[in-house]
Amino acid sequence: MSFLNPIFLFALIAVGLPLLIHLLNLKRPQKVAFSTLAFFQELKNTTIRRIRIKRYLLLILRLWAIACLALVLARPFLPPGLSGGGTTQAPALNAILLDNSISMSRIGKQGPLFEYAREIIGDIESSAKDEDRFMLQLTNGEGEYSNILSRANLLRTVDEVEIKSSGNFTLNRLTGLIESVKEAPYQNKNIFVITDGQLSQLDDLRDLDMEDVSVSIIDVGEVEVQNTMISDISTSTNMIGTNIPFTLNVELANESDVAAVNQFVSLEFEEQNAGQYSIALAPNERKTYTFEITPSQTGSSKGKLVIEGDEFQPDNEYYFTVQVPETRNVLWVSEESRNPQFISYTGAMLRVAGENDAQLSYQEATPDIFETANLSEFDAVLLDGVESIPEYSFQALQEYVQNGGGVMFFPSENGNINNYNSLFAQFNAGRFAGIQGEYASFSAVATADELLEDHPAFTGLFEREQNEQLRFTNPDIYYYLKLVTNSSGTGFDLLSLNNGDVLVHEKRFGEGSLLIATIGNDPGWSNFPVKPLFAPFYYRILLYSASSDQGGFANHQLGNTFSWRGNIDGENAVIKVGEDEIKPTVDVVSSGIRLRYPAEEWTPGWITVTDGEKQYVLSANLSADESDFSETNEQQLENLIEDAEISWVQTAELNEEELQNEIMASGFGKEIWSWFMLAGLLFLIMESLVSIWYKAETVS
Repeated sequence: MSFLNPIFLFALIAVGLPLLIHLLNLKRPQKVAFSTLAFFQELKNTTIRRIRIKRYLLLILRLWAIACLALVLARPFLPPGLSGGGTTQAPALNAILLDNSISMSRIGKQGPLFEYAREIIGDIESSAKDEDRFMLQLTNGEGEYSNILSRANLLRTVDEVEIKSSGNFTLNRLTGLIESVKEAPYQNKNIFVITDGQLSQLDDLRDLDMEDVSVSIIDVGEVEVQNTMISDISTSTNMIGTNIPFTLNVELANESDVAAVNQFVSLEFEEQNAGQYSIALAPNERKTYTFEITPSQTGSSKGKLVIEGDEFQPDNEYYFTVQVPETRNVLWVSEESRNPQFISYTGAMLRVAGENDAQLSYQEATPDIFETANLSEFDAVLLDGVESIPEYSFQALQEYVQNGGGVMFFPSENGNINNYNSLFAQFNAGRFAGIQGEYASFSAVATADELLEDHPAFTGLFEREQNEQLRFTNPDIYYYLKLVTNSSGTGFDLLSLNNGDVLVHEKRFGEGSLLIATIGNDPGWSNFPVKPLFAPFYYRILLYSASSDQGGFANHQLGNTFSWRGNIDGENAVIKVGEDEIKPTVDVVSSGIRLRYPAEEWTPGWITVTDGEKQYVLSANLSADESDFSETNEQQLENLIEDAEISWVQTAELNEEELQNEIMASGFGKEIWSWFMLAGLLFLIMESLVSIWYKAETVS
């Protein structure tokens, strides 16, 4: 047994106080002869012995109680061999997980947090025996260190490690460290986690299995620093094209209790300055700034946001890429023989769109194409007047939409409603519950009068004053299928009728969407094809469906396995990051091929995926959690991780000697001051009971 605060052993001097009082009470009074005392002489032999027993018993109990309380102040602890059932002299394995995230670059009371963490590892090394061995692992970047190290190799390795602006893998690294420690042939095993206590990182440990594992978490200290970060970027539309301007929304967050002033956010797009704002953010405030950018070419256009002037700089750059597809390929599926009385206007719309928009092309086919077609080659699938959709195509269509494709549906006047409903059930999109009106009656049963103008498909379609009401020529509907939508998931009524029914509905599913029209595109359903709204309305929603997969941003969040899907040659596919060229794992999936790579060593910047002919550029950025410096504490961590023995060492107010004592107690032994506290209280209770119930003066 050893002591963390041995100086308080001087309190054992207090044990002498009851003994001193007892000795003073032993001073015998002077004897005076008195005849009447002879009567009491007979009582000596029966009472004096009992009185002495009571006095000695009370004295012993008081001495033990004071000694126990003095030992409590000295904080006794047992070495791990005694506390854990092992052998004290046996070599120990000390596994260390070192936080090397960007937050460790902050400066605390003891200096830079990362340098202080290195000093703590030195204290752990000096507290160990010569025969002890070590394991070292890092939270960020590659898991380079997995070997068992000697004391000299540990110190040499610690001098080589550095802060990494790369993904955080705290959960994976600690899981691997625990498994390695459990399998190691050592009787005494200790695990240390040296961190700045970021709640966003330690929160992942709720999924960690730490049963029968003892972990010492050493918090290097809390630091208050002003930090402005880019928390999100977005755009109101994914219909991005060459020389078409669109708005970029940039959300900035002040992740601190200090106001952000005299700061700037700048945008670089296609290697040109595209704008700058002065930043003023109150503590913990978020604000959105808008920029207008215009891609000048198809393919990948690169952009970068830069924050200037804030106190914490490692997260001041944010990379993004805008993907502008060269062409949007549409698969137009219709019946081989159509109603000879009326001509569908879908073909006319597609032909005009293809002639006026080089980015839109289409392929016409019958439903039999689903037997052989690879849907991943198309950006949108248009089901136009198909009487019965092959059931074997349902799963392929579902996976296609889930992976980012768009499907547009127009019914046939002779369509199988049960077949349609079976398809909709794959997407939880609702069902057709009946028929309204009569086909080719030219007698209106409803009119379309409400358009969801705020939908991304219609951005910039209408020009009007800010408070001016939207007006358009209302189409008359002669015949339609009554759609009952499903309330689960995300759905929008793009165009509605004056009786409350839906004319065109969008159902979001996975990364794509299914658009359902309750009327066909020939004059037997309505006079919509001859109205001014028809062509721009359907062209926009077709472009919207075809843009959900390729258009927009392409970003990889560091800290996750890289995964990319697309249509390139899998045999020649490589990933280029800086000067490195990587051969990834290639999987064949329904949407083409999927590339996978651990990406542990990547830092923020650009990622290029290519097969030698096609090339796609993606951005890589740190998780926003890396910029959230909210602290956790021992109680929060114990609530997160159940069935785990956790020792929490808060180093903020400790000097060097106190820190070494805490390390000895937390990682190399077990504090037992509570045992002495209970023993002292027990002795005091016994002393009180003896005083009350032991009546030595009573003679029976």
